[in-house]
Amino acid sequence: MTTQPITLAADLLDRIAGGADSAELDRSLAALRASAGTDAHPAAVERLHAQLSALVHTPLESGLTERSLNLLIETTHDLSRTLSLQDLLRKIVSRARGLVGAHVAWLSMLDEEAGLFRTLTTEGNLLARTAGMTSEKDRGAVSLVMATKSYFATQDYLNDTRFTHSPDLDRSFADEKIISLAGFPILADDRVQGLLFVADRYSRQYSGREISVLGSFAVHAGVAMRNARSFAQLSEALAETERNRRSLEDHLHRVEGSARTHDVMMSLLAQGADLLTFMQRMAGLVDGGIQYLDAGLGLREEVVAKTYRGGLMDALRAGAVDRAAILSAIAQSRKTGRSALILDTGEERCFALALHGGTTRGDSLIVCHEGPIDEIPMRNLERSAVALSIATLWTEKRETERQIASSTLLRHLALVSRPDAPTIASARDRLGLSAGQPVRMALLVLSGRDRLAQTELVREAGARRNLLVDLIDDASLAIGPEKEVTALIEAIRRRAGTGRHGGLISDPFADLTETPRHYARMGKALRTMQKIAPLNRVLQEREVTLFARIFEDSDPARITEFVARTLAPITARDTKGRAQLKATLLRYFECQFNLSRTAEEMGVHVNTVRQRLETLRDVTGGWDDPVTALELQMALRLETLLEG
Repeated sequence: MTTQPITLAADLLDRIAGGADSAELDRSLAALRASAGTDAHPAAVERLHAQLSALVHTPLESGLTERSLNLLIETTHDLSRTLSLQDLLRKIVSRARGLVGAHVAWLSMLDEEAGLFRTLTTEGNLLARTAGMTSEKDRGAVSLVMATKSYFATQDYLNDTRFTHSPDLDRSFADEKIISLAGFPILADDRVQGLLFVADRYSRQYSGREISVLGSFAVHAGVAMRNARSFAQLSEALAETERNRRSLEDHLHRVEGSARTHDVMMSLLAQGADLLTFMQRMAGLVDGGIQYLDAGLGLREEVVAKTYRGGLMDALRAGAVDRAAILSAIAQSRKTGRSALILDTGEERCFALALHGGTTRGDSLIVCHEGPIDEIPMRNLERSAVALSIATLWTEKRETERQIASSTLLRHLALVSRPDAPTIASARDRLGLSAGQPVRMALLVLSGRDRLAQTELVREAGARRNLLVDLIDDASLAIGPEKEVTALIEAIRRRAGTGRHGGLISDPFADLTETPRHYARMGKALRTMQKIAPLNRVLQEREVTLFARIFEDSDPARITEFVARTLAPITARDTKGRAQLKATLLRYFECQFNLSRTAEEMGVHVNTVRQRLETLRDVTGGWDDPVTALELQMALRLETLLEG
């Protein structure tokens, strides 16, 4: 061997030691081979070339292997940090494609119900439908991978005869121009978690190193997928636990709220709270409106929460809700002891709550509210209705006792010839009267009602007022401060209706020892006025006292005949004319025969009054005669009192 080959060999070794790249080493190796002379032994030259070539490529192979292992380790660490399953699948596909520089990569998982492997994640595909590829378990490369639980590689997938082809899958590969392919099972605990595929659009033989790296990567991917599933299950379990905890806390809060509501209702019950206080509290529980109905569906009380904006309460007031539905719901509620639905509009509900009082029929509540209502607030409302029933019974009992005491005191005050000092003191205390404060007395008669109904109506109208009220004989007697008596008459008017009540009201008096005398006088006056005609309004006692005395023992028919006969000349005029003449003459009498005052109070000219009086003189034959004037004034006053 000449000096030049030795020099080239030494130079090659120096380059290897210096870490020269593969192209440079290949050129040095080729130069060394060309420098061998013809006198060199061919076998020895070939052996030397082989050894030097192995020496050249060993570091390169080691470097590639080391870089692959480093990339695999880095990829494994990356997978271990990814706990979201969907993110993990995308990283597996992306990393697998990058490890071997493949054109396309995807991951398929088994759909147990359909019996198909479905592609979940793809990367590098040209066509969108490639991401939706499916494969039967016994078709394509899937069948071999599943059967062997090992890798499968082919340089020409579409023409490979080692498995049964799937026409749909082959069509997808042809459209995507996939030629070579390698598939790996993703295993965990010897169970296939999924299938990983890499593919290229040219005929490629995957090296042993690439197969090994992808196989190792698939194992790590299987562990990562199992961990991700476990983490997802753990996260879901934790989330479920958190939901259960919040639900339990919410339930506890609602139970505590229910307990507080129960305590409040029991406190109101113990304090003897009135009906309105209970109803206001109940309306606040559902932010709605509540009507309190009696046995005949008559409205006794109504309460509406400030936050209520629904329209069913207006419908109830207008009578637009089916009465039969209300009666049916009340009957069902009384039978079950629970609420019963009357109407549901989708946005608002209306239901009935029967109030139990020991009878098959009784009072009830109609509740309207917006939106859904939870079971606990509904039970609170139902329990509150029970508390209200008890409170109502207690109130009725107290009211009955109060009415008995009031009736006894009233009878002592009005019927005993001269009430004693203790009775007077008790009456003033009961009526809340200060020293010397006057009272008024009202004697009322209601038509169209029996004695029991009349008593109940008057007592309800006088409830919660500083009054002594009771039915004595056939008329209701009330004594109290002037404002309270006036309020009682107005309440009776609202309940009884126009023309269905009437009576007398006294002037104020402060000496309660005079009560029997006032009552006796008013009783006579009332009986006298009833003889003449039914009373349809409340009159001042002083307006009828004179007539009561005059006609006390007279025949009612004769009184009526007297009025008609006396006023007949005026009544014969036309409707408008007789009304003007009667009003002018009565006002003239009341103004003590003063023309100017009469004209001023009637709002007409004095000449108009003078002309009407002249007409009346002609019609009546001389109204200015003292006897005729008295008869006309009495007849006009009686007609006014009786006909309004």
